[in-house]
Amino acid sequence: MSLSGIAPLVPRWFEFPALNVLWDSNAYGSITWTLLGLHTTHLITDLADTLVLLAVMFTRHGSNRRRFGDVQDNAIYWNFVVLTWLPIYACLYGVPRL
Repeated sequence: MSLSGIAPLVPRWFEFPALNVLWDSNAYGSITWTLLGLHTTHLITDLADTLVLLAVMFTRHGSNRRRFGDVQDNAIYWNFVVLTWLPIYACLYGVPRL
């Protein structure tokens, strides 16, 4: 999941400069930058959480059964991050082409 978390951040790094609108140009620009920024924040924070959890699981603390719930919560949050991208993608890239 760590690699899967890094993978969308690479094109996102190039996506922000390639947008044809600035954040302060108009309402569409503000919404676009805000939505992409929030989703990027979700990606970064969940990637950090996954990396910390990965490090913990390879120490003696990883054998603690309590950590298994942390892993499950992390997986559920990844599902949330991925599923939130679907309507964001539709709003940003589908609606303007209607």
